[in-house]
This record gives sequence, C-alpha cells and structure tokens, in this order.
Amino acid sequence: MKRLNAKKSGSDPNFVRRVAWLLSFVSLPVFGQLPAVVTLEDVLRIVSESPRVAVSQREAEAARAERAAAAAFANPSLSVGRSRPAGGERTIFDARSQDQASAELPVPIFGQRGARIRVAESQVARADFQVQQTLNETRKTAALGFVRLLTAQEQLALRQRARGEIERIRGIVSGRMDSGMASRYDVARADAELSLSAIALQRAEAETAEHAAVIAALAGATQWRPRAEGTLELPWRTEGDLQQVINGNPTLQTARAETRAAEARIELAQRERYPVPSLGLGRTWTHGPFGAANFLGVTSEIPILDTRRAQEDKARAEAAAARARERAVEIGLRAELQRHLEALRVRRATLQGLEVRQDAFLEMAESAYRLGRATLFELLDARRTQVEAADARLELLGAIAESEIELRALAGAL
Repeated sequence: MKRLNAKKSGSDPNFVRRVAWLLSFVSLPVFGQLPAVVTLEDVLRIVSESPRVAVSQREAEAARAERAAAAAFANPSLSVGRSRPAGGERTIFDARSQDQASAELPVPIFGQRGARIRVAESQVARADFQVQQTLNETRKTAALGFVRLLTAQEQLALRQRARGEIERIRGIVSGRMDSGMASRYDVARADAELSLSAIALQRAEAETAEHAAVIAALAGATQWRPRAEGTLELPWRTEGDLQQVINGNPTLQTARAETRAAEARIELAQRERYPVPSLGLGRTWTHGPFGAANFLGVTSEIPILDTRRAQEDKARAEAAAARARERAVEIGLRAELQRHLEALRVRRATLQGLEVRQDAFLEMAESAYRLGRATLFELLDARRTQVEAADARLELLGAIAESEIELRALAGAL
C-alpha cells in the first residue's frame, strides 16, 4: 500500500509542480543576490557569510551560553512532608500529626564557581578564535578557488584562440592542396590537430566549470556558477618579521586558547576535589497538641573513598597534550611559511626569466610554410610551442598568486 501511494504521488503532475514551485521559492533569495561576475573582493565577502562560517558562529554563541551557565548558583532544594502515627506507642511524637519543611542550599566556599567561570571564559575565547580560524580558512579556500577559476578562464580563452589558429592553418593547407602544393596527408594531419585542440578546449571548459562549482559550494549556492573578473597579478606582499606573521595566524591563536582553557580546567579539577557543603534550614511542627522546632545545619560530603584525584590527573594530561599540540601547530606553521616563501621566490625568478616571443615566431613559421621553405610539421610545432609557452606563463602566474594567498592566510590577513 505504501509503495502504491508513493508511486501515485510521484506520478501526480500537480504534486510534482507543487514541489518544484516550493524548491524554486526557497532558492530565490539565495541565488537572486549573487552576481554572475565576481572579483576577488566579492568572493571573499560572499563566503564570509557561508554556512561553514555560520556554524562556527553558532558554536561561539553556545560557548557564551555556557559562560552564563557557569556563573549561575546552584538551586536550593525544598523538602516538605507529614507524619502520622501508624500504631504502637507514640514514642516519636505525641500528637495527631507532624509536619516538616526544610530547604538546602549548596554553598561553593572553596572557589568552585570562580574556577568554572574562568574555564567557561577561556572556552569563549577559544570559540571566538575558532570563528576567526574558520573564516580565514574559508576565505583562503575561496581565494584559491577564485585564482584557479581565473586561470582556467584564461586558459580556456587561450585554447579557443588556438583552435581558431588551427582552423586558419587548416584553411591554408586546404588551399595549398587545391593548388597542388600540399598532399592529402597534410590535410589529414591538420584535421587531427584540430581534433586534439577540440579535446584540449573541452578539458579547459570542464576545469572552468569545476572551479566555479567549488566557489559556489563554499557560498552555499550549489546552482550558482560565477565568472571571475580581475588579474592574476595580485598586489599583496607578505613582509615583516616571521614571528609576527606566525603570531597573527588564527590556527595558532586557537591552539593557544585551547592550552589556556586546559590549564584552567586543572584549577577547576583541584577546586572540585573539595566538597561543596549545603546549608540546611528547616522547621517541624505538630498538631494536637501543637509544638514546633526549628533546624539549622550543614551537610557535606566526606571525600575519603573518592578523592577525585583521577579528574585532576586527567586535566593535567589534557593540558600537557594541549601544550604539545600548540608547539606542533607552531612548528608546522613555520615550516609551511618557509615553504611558501621559497616557492614564491623561485616562481617570481622563473617569471622574470620567461621571455616569450611566440607571435613573431609563429609568423616566421607560417611565412616559411607559405614559401615552401618549411613543412606542415614545423608550422604546427610552432603553433603548439606558442600555446604551451602561454599556458605555462598562465600557470606560473596562478601559482604565484596562490603562494601570495597562502602567505596572507598564514598571517591571518585575508
């Protein structure tokens, strides 16, 4: 019966139309606000409000709620009861009934509440740094995606121009064959080169769509396909002392905040080894005849069987692990910083030494082919060299931009 109902609902055209209308209505506010053409600043602004960042912000709000909960005092306990004689001599009380009411209030006199507040405050600081870390990583990923999208677009335009060049060369070969100066093999070779250029063009289109989808996923808009606008030569330069660069990294700041929180938990574990006494206040009264008595006392746990030493040892071990993680994070960041600086230096030196003069080179090869002083292979090779050199320059520019983005993200300046 369930399968029949599901099939009927799925085949109902009105049902399908209603579902499609609801989905389009839900997605309109999201996609209607996103531009089709974006700059790097646009991408960084858009992903700053992505679902990934929103999750981290909600976690920070939860940490602040924990801070408010840690500052609250324990609630008092109220006990109310009545006793009646059930048989035998009245040895407990000589009356028709006895009523009693009492209240207990835990009093953390050994600083447990203050220690909990300090732990909660350190967790709030850690959550705030975690928001910065998530935002920095998201913006870094988006910036890298933008650079790769822009590089893919430039490579796609290069492949399109290359295909046009091959079509023009194929026309030259066809004209020479009609005049008896080229063979059918030359035409077949030109057709093969044209097919290869079509495959390269398809790959460039696929890479462009892939990088656009990455940016759309970061923004939380899966149907959005942005087009990058800008230049691969970014104006950023990471300078200054390396220690200052490392200290500004949100990942290291988060690790340090976690260390402070772990050390605060040691103090909390020490404080919680002391018992929390409860102040009790009560009154007992009887009916027939009436009599009353007041009660004031203190209730406290006796920590002789469980001294809670294990909780303190656990807190010390977690603090030691947090300090080790902090050192590991700092060492890893230093190594990553050195790696990106070295890669950037090598790539800039390579770019300065790259001098490409493919236009004149291709014109000379084409003139030689028209005059019969060069073969078709030499002409196609000149064209291929031109495309490969231009493609290598684009990849080098993109790699330099990625290194600059990585360095800026390490400094926490994205």
